Amino acid sequence: MASFNKVVLMGNVTRNPDVRTIPGSSTAVARTGLAVNRKYRDKEEVMFIDIVAYGRNAEVMGEYITKGSPILIDGRLSMNSWEQDGIKRTKHEVIIDTFQMLSSRKDRDNYPSDYDSNFSRNDNYNDYGNTSNHSSMDSKDIYNNSSISKQNDSIDDDDIPF
Repeated sequence: MASFNKVVLMGNVTRNPDVRTIPGSSTAVARTGLAVNRKYRDKEEVMFIDIVAYGRNAEVMGEYITKGSPILIDGRLSMNSWEQDGIKRTKHEVIIDTFQMLSSRKDRDNYPSDYDSNFSRNDNYNDYGNTSNHSSMDSKDIYNNSSISKQNDSIDDDDIPF
């Protein structure tokens, strides 16, 4: 039977990323949390999810992401297990493949000119130790509302199936 492990979340970072390097390697690892809200009826539910980034994603998160930053992440669910005081512990976390910072134009104007706000799959980490560089959407498309409006302008009412 085939399986599929894909997670897409949008929320606010709950704490500044803790960036470290893997011992014996130069690979950076960033750990933080994400608060995701869900509203239903008259209630609001908040879930707190641990998220982890590796490689260049971790470096960028450490440099640009702070507590309260809104981000959109794309990744996979993973279970982390360890032993503490003789007791086996486990927790679920989301391993980030890509992420986008969701901020105001004012914040984006403070980023360096060579800064790309859409980060692709981890540059030097995956489950099998292979390096992988997957290209993703151009950063100009992320924040450029004109590209979205161009798409919407080309939609004719006859194209809508309902």
